[in-house]
Amino acid sequence: MNTINSAIFSAILVVSMTATADAATISEAIADPNRAGANSERDAARKPDQVLTFIGLSDGDVVLDYGAGGGYWSELFSGVVGDNGTVYAHQNAGERFESQQAALTEQFAPFGNIELLPLARGAALPLGDASVDSIMVSYLFHHMHYADGSGEAFPDSSKALFAEFRRVLKPGGTVIIIEHAAADGSGRVESGGWHRTPPEMAKADVTSVGFEFVADAPEIFHNPDDDLRNVWFETGLQGKTTTFVHKYRKAE
Repeated sequence: MNTINSAIFSAILVVSMTATADAATISEAIADPNRAGANSERDAARKPDQVLTFIGLSDGDVVLDYGAGGGYWSELFSGVVGDNGTVYAHQNAGERFESQQAALTEQFAPFGNIELLPLARGAALPLGDASVDSIMVSYLFHHMHYADGSGEAFPDSSKALFAEFRRVLKPGGTVIIIEHAAADGSGRVESGGWHRTPPEMAKADVTSVGFEFVADAPEIFHNPDDDLRNVWFETGLQGKTTTFVHKYRKAE
């Protein structure tokens, strides 16, 4: 093989290794029979095909599912990143996790690439610098954009967490935020009480701590009957809220 052909072959190889998952890979991940039944039942509301396409993961990626809970996204990420990838399913350490640890361990075992990551609140992530490709924050940001006593400022605890996200992300790594939308212009106390976040507030908060806004996907979750000013689980909107999906990139 001459030098030119070798260079072309190398370029093709690099592209193929970094190509994002195609529709067939995503469909296979969604159809994986190892997924927990309770998770599969949420697909109609969570639209994983559209969300996974928007995220753009690749085979071999390392993903941190922050606040993984019952593993809805962890299980899906597992199939998309494949055997060469790793999914860290973060959990808040404590009695609640300890009561669920055995069941979660058994649930994730068939996937082979999901690692439970219990962590005390406020502790540093036990992951190496620049070791993660993408971080998922699903329906948790409303707990991050406001804290008692923080007023209308992004809480220091959340700034520290996102500093950890920046540390562990590779250059160009992404943070995905999925959150119930609150009406823009609503304050932190008010929107936090609704268990929602205004999209523009999220954008301002995350970009203020060293991330670049990449894109949103407003077409995935939009409900014209949601006025964005309600406690969704008290108004019959569970699984039906207008929800924003943001992608941020670690600034170079």
